[in-house]
Amino acid sequence: MPLKSPAFWQKNNTLLGRMLSPLGRLYAWALRRRLKKAKPYRSKIPVVCIGNLVMGGVGKTPLAVSVAEYFKMNGMRPVFLTRGYGGGLCNILVDLDRHTAKETGDEALILARVAPTIVDADRARGAKTAERIGADVIIMDDGFQNPQPVKDLSFAVFDGRYGFGNGKVFPAGPLREPLEDGLRRADAFIVVGKDKAGVKDLINKHFPYLPFVGTHIEQDVKKIALLAGKKVFAFAGIGYPDKFFDMLRDYGCDVVETQAFSDHYPYTDEDMTDLIARADRLDAVLVTTAKDGVRIAPRFKPQVQIVEAYMVWDTPDAMCALLSAVRKK
Repeated sequence: MPLKSPAFWQKNNTLLGRMLSPLGRLYAWALRRRLKKAKPYRSKIPVVCIGNLVMGGVGKTPLAVSVAEYFKMNGMRPVFLTRGYGGGLCNILVDLDRHTAKETGDEALILARVAPTIVDADRARGAKTAERIGADVIIMDDGFQNPQPVKDLSFAVFDGRYGFGNGKVFPAGPLREPLEDGLRRADAFIVVGKDKAGVKDLINKHFPYLPFVGTHIEQDVKKIALLAGKKVFAFAGIGYPDKFFDMLRDYGCDVVETQAFSDHYPYTDEDMTDLIARADRLDAVLVTTAKDGVRIAPRFKPQVQIVEAYMVWDTPDAMCALLSAVRKK
């Protein structure tokens, strides 16, 4: 079961962070060694990677969806390639009529609504599958630290509120690798939401040549409008649940209670029965995200209001210029 990020990952100069720093250096060394020894596969079609350097959710999936929509609008056939975090199957093409979140992971089901989606931990094999089914471009949801396959365009995505945490590498902090290592392999960086952590300024200071794309997540306005002024009990098992709860408040919902779960949390029948009962006692509407919705058993969904999210590019010219270069390859 996924764990919540420890609090010390967000604090500088803690005793625990200092004690774990040697393990962080070892973790970073192991990744560098793996990347150096790898023999990457060069796909016959362009590969776009939506990745991150910080553990946890930053909005990669809605961003990947927005990139796929761009390619579709320009007459291309995108195919998603994902590891299928939290799922038990591998080397499959997702079938929405057959597969469940327990089998494919939650992100894969959301992606498959938009374009064909391959779940495969072996990214080189997955890329070959994408070629075989007629893809014009591969969009990798995650996989920044995976050397397979060669990427034609790599985005390093950051959450504007969380930033880099304490700036240390796992397990001393939330970074998957040293910041400078990852940014050297990135073709651009993206900040999701308001940049309260100063991500853009810090990266521009050390990597002034790296293109920047600003983005934010919006919700389905029609559904939110129906909830405005109503009592809401919100729950979420995503990277940063508070962002979802704050968004509901911003849209005028009377959020009377919240329940945060760990990212990718697999909801049980007992969980859902308890949540529904609590909402009834509060006389509140039970609300969650689309990512959580695919992890809820169908029989409970009529009692839960699911709010869809989508990504908005705040700097569309910069994003289109990057993606346009991929289209011409």
